[in-house]
Amino acid sequence: MSSYEAIPDFGAIYDAVPLYAARSDLLFYVGEAEKVRGTILELGCGTGRVLLPLARAGHTVVGLDGSPQMLARCKAKLRDEPKPVRDRVTLHEGDVCSFDLGDTHALVIAPFRVVQHISTIDDQLRFFDAVARHVAVGGRFIFDVFNPNFAALVAADGREREDTSEQQLPDGRSFRRSYRVSRVRWVDQVSEVELIYYVSDSRTGTPKRHAQSFDMRWYLRAELLHLLARSGFRVDAIYGDFDRSPLTDKSPEQVVCATRQ
Repeated sequence: MSSYEAIPDFGAIYDAVPLYAARSDLLFYVGEAEKVRGTILELGCGTGRVLLPLARAGHTVVGLDGSPQMLARCKAKLRDEPKPVRDRVTLHEGDVCSFDLGDTHALVIAPFRVVQHISTIDDQLRFFDAVARHVAVGGRFIFDVFNPNFAALVAADGREREDTSEQQLPDGRSFRRSYRVSRVRWVDQVSEVELIYYVSDSRTGTPKRHAQSFDMRWYLRAELLHLLARSGFRVDAIYGDFDRSPLTDKSPEQVVCATRQ
């Protein structure tokens, strides 16, 4: 997540990416929150894309993120909310693999690939143990990872491809975005990914290239079951998409719903 800090005011750019705004996960997480009584902890809350709708729906939400820029953007957006919404939100800066907030919650969520940024086995074990400490007994843990498309992984050729056409920002800048998979490390189950942002200067219009490089860890269903069992969770369902369809070989997502035992 620290790669976010390399781009000035990255939170505003993140919020302007149409692919993120159009994600179908928001209604799913808000719907799952309606099934629990108690507070919600969101890991990787970012600029508040999921957190703010949860608070608007009446839930008390704690957000944790490792990026000061993303949290600053979330705080700025929160200031524009009515006082009852603001009062329901608490934000923390911290590492999702080593956090200790000293409390437990009825629901912990890690939306939009947070778990896939945890690439080593040691960090994965630390993460799931930290989550378990913060879920009340009988509480729930819900997160999503993509269902690996092995044909796409094999076809990764390191070429840069545009995924976001030019977008305007409120401050007069504009940006477009490309991505590339520079390498697939099969033994590690990791894709080395770059997101490349071409951000224009608001005065000259000259674009500057910013590249975010990170490892994207991909998981198989059996591995997720083992990690959760080891940390004291019972898996209730693994859906293949946010419409709660069954997980199949062709499903785009693995949406995991588990209960703390």
